[in-house]
Amino acid sequence: MKEISNDTPFTAGSRNQGRIGHAVQAIKDPENQSGPSFALLGSNDAADRIRAELFELADHFPLSNLIDLGNLRDGDPQEGPALFQSLFNAGIIPVFIASDPGDFELHLKASLRHSMVSSWAAVHPSLLSDYPGRNSVFEAAESGNASFKFIGHQLHITPAEQIEKTARLGLNSMRLGQVRQHIDAVEPWFRSLDHVLFDLDALRRTDFPSKKSINPGGFFYEEACKICQFSGASSHLKSFGLYGYDPLSDTDGNGAAVAAQLIWYLFEGFNNHREEKAIQKSKMTQYIVHNPQNGKDIHFWKSNQSGRWWLEIPDHEDHWISCTYDDYNAASKGAYSSRIVSVLNLD
Repeated sequence: MKEISNDTPFTAGSRNQGRIGHAVQAIKDPENQSGPSFALLGSNDAADRIRAELFELADHFPLSNLIDLGNLRDGDPQEGPALFQSLFNAGIIPVFIASDPGDFELHLKASLRHSMVSSWAAVHPSLLSDYPGRNSVFEAAESGNASFKFIGHQLHITPAEQIEKTARLGLNSMRLGQVRQHIDAVEPWFRSLDHVLFDLDALRRTDFPSKKSINPGGFFYEEACKICQFSGASSHLKSFGLYGYDPLSDTDGNGAAVAAQLIWYLFEGFNNHREEKAIQKSKMTQYIVHNPQNGKDIHFWKSNQSGRWWLEIPDHEDHWISCTYDDYNAASKGAYSSRIVSVLNLD
């Protein structure tokens, strides 16, 4: 494989022990690497400002977890997809830092080439309405090659046709207000996801002053960190894309600091909250709710390791969907969330 990073890889990692940058390796060939969990990759040199902030953050993780691949070269449309494929094949999770929303298309297409079916979460304020790759999203959803969950959109800036098309395709979405009301309710959405797109425009302007749009609304910084933690905790995570950083608007460096800390919480979720892909009943506690409507029992399970809740699909041994304590608590009182109703056919 040809060289995949730029001619002058970023090397401004922290020289201080105990900081992430102290042990990061700048390499050019991920195919010959073994051991790392994550690889930083920038779409251009704007990513270097985020790297500089990230490398100064405290390292609470295994020192071999992170490699740095530098930035993509301009004018080589094949470089990005080829690199993503190499990382996927090596079992390394790319953390793609991209300024231009147009770069999402290469991210999406690389994932579709790697797997016939993939699942995505998109944290974005208007259902990707301003993304050049939104048509590719809908095409992938219509073909059944990808499923999408949209998180944090705001009705006052989301075109009606985008909402209608999302609903028509049966794509799940949760508005900003719904997430804010109970942020832990979105955690099950991330458990089995393969890929995550996080657009920095989804943050509030007070928490991310360098955001591109003039819309002041969005997630608080702490909420965004929590969402990134959920992303890292997914046992199926294959890639994470952080989009929308503009260094020209970031005059005081606050934007780069926020972006770096979101990536830090991605790492934190991966290292401290991840469960094994295979669910083992021996490591879980069972809770049974009797359903008087059909006379059958509903089996909920709680992980003894993480405290996460799961619902076992009736008549399908070892087939599970993610849920929350609130789903169990409501069911035990005879009330069922719409999600539980659809899964158990309780209509």
